[in-house]
Amino acid sequence: MAFYGLLSLLLAGSLLAATVGPTGRFIPLVQDGGGWSTQVTVVNLSEKPETVVVTFIPPGGFAEEWRLGIKATNAKVAGNMVDAILLPGAVSVIETSGTPEALTRGFLELYAVGEQSFGAFATLTQRDGDKILQRIHVPLTPAHEKKSVVPLDLSDPAAKAEIIWVTLTTTTTLDLEFRDPAGALVRREQVYMENKAQVFVDLLARFPELKDFRGTMHWFVSFPGADRYESRTLGGIALLSKDGQATVSTGMTLAADQATTSPY
Repeated sequence: MAFYGLLSLLLAGSLLAATVGPTGRFIPLVQDGGGWSTQVTVVNLSEKPETVVVTFIPPGGFAEEWRLGIKATNAKVAGNMVDAILLPGAVSVIETSGTPEALTRGFLELYAVGEQSFGAFATLTQRDGDKILQRIHVPLTPAHEKKSVVPLDLSDPAAKAEIIWVTLTTTTTLDLEFRDPAGALVRREQVYMENKAQVFVDLLARFPELKDFRGTMHWFVSFPGADRYESRTLGGIALLSKDGQATVSTGMTLAADQATTSPY
């Protein structure tokens, strides 16, 4: 099978991926304004009532203001925070207004107060009036992905790959390895998040030497300046686009490399 065909199969599978359980924490991309709105679906998968807290966070973190119009079912809304109060099997649907003229971007942090299992995903919709131009589905990702792998094919001049990482830990640093289809290391790079909660890395703009690259990108996270008691968090997705149409690929992370937020 050709590499591009294999990559298409891998991405198709990753679009359906979702994290369920104690490590689920982030939806790494929300878009609102400029024709975009975001709808978040949260489901209580446990056999007990549960409250799932959903917080909309801008790239600069909690210190940065992000004014959103939010409405929700089976939930209470207070500013950018939503308490989804769910019976077993119940669903909460949370929506942004999409009214700002300019596009704004951020992410979601989710956690269950009673530590019960829940599922969640977001649907980002771009509209021109009543016409839907595209939809992007973003799954729930783990609280802490220590290392992960993303398949990439940048050989098409029309292709674009934007990696989005989110964290609530200071001094978060990503070490990147790019490997060809045979697994041979061809390049190393580093991304320092500069104490931001969310970063967007256009791979070809940041590393133009990756033009025509095909293979996999491996990321390894470290927190060199974090306090010993500070929680460790890192989630990420790849936003892959061509001719203005985008899809999301989650990192391929082994269960052993998914952790809770505890530094111990």
